[in-house]
Amino acid sequence: MVKLEFIATSVKTICGLAFLVGLLLFAAACKDSTGSEKPSTDLPEYTVLSLDSLKVLAREKVEKVKNDPQGRYQMREVFYKKYGDGKFTEFGFGNSELAFLKWETRDLLNPPDSVPAGSPWWRAVNLEFIYWSELAGLIFSSGLEGSDTTELPVPVVFWLDFLEKPSSGNWYKAHNSSIISGYGEFAHLAQKEVHAEQVFINMVLYRLLYAQAMVESEHFAFGKLGEFLANPSGLAVDFIVNDHFFYPTTYPLTSEEIDIILGKVHSIGEVEVHFLDDVLILPHLEELYSTAAEINRSPRLLHFINMGKPIYPHLN
Repeated sequence: MVKLEFIATSVKTICGLAFLVGLLLFAAACKDSTGSEKPSTDLPEYTVLSLDSLKVLAREKVEKVKNDPQGRYQMREVFYKKYGDGKFTEFGFGNSELAFLKWETRDLLNPPDSVPAGSPWWRAVNLEFIYWSELAGLIFSSGLEGSDTTELPVPVVFWLDFLEKPSSGNWYKAHNSSIISGYGEFAHLAQKEVHAEQVFINMVLYRLLYAQAMVESEHFAFGKLGEFLANPSGLAVDFIVNDHFFYPTTYPLTSEEIDIILGKVHSIGEVEVHFLDDVLILPHLEELYSTAAEINRSPRLLHFINMGKPIYPHLN
């Protein structure tokens, strides 16, 4: 009797071990060669995995949130939960983008039939930006990134570089090349904005390019210290977009906000803006744009300035 119980116990133990080994093998199969979990493709089973089909799917995804500012934000949260390489924070390298996007969702991205209506320019640039990164995410998760992608737009190539090897430098190249592309594509919409808004759009761009120069340790952007200060996984952007002297809180702009942007307000906040823009950035604008055009493989950026001054959207 004791012998039968011993045999039964042994069989149970062996089965249990086999089951455990099976689970371990299954888990190992879900890992890639670096030991990280393979990202979900988010693709329907019937989808034919071709670049053209992924372009269609990416466009369909972003069109669903075209008139949904919070939907845009949630889509980017999902993206960075999966690809942000968050070691210490939930969204990792996506922290800066999400902070800025939260600022945009206040009014800028409102649908055309909202009160107030959003900005056609801001809506278009943001949606195209999301499209490039979502397309790269689909290509990466589908396994097509190793195929011939020489015809891909520069922003998608840089997003694929970031997904393959997340880093501050790779994130800025992906992000900024996408933004520069949007600026160029939708300049005609920016021309419909009021003058102060056009001035502010230029401020947004050269501040963004300067942050990238800091990460690239350019000599005019704090050198090595800049890499730490402008890390996109940090909280600097979240802090600055909540300072109304740097970023207005409404769209369309109020008369007070117009005065702030045009430098007609005298206060401590305006001194801070003056120091960042007029002292640190604008004296180096030619070098900044030239360097950024090369780093981001975006020569059209050089058409956004003339004689050392920002002129967008009236391109030279």
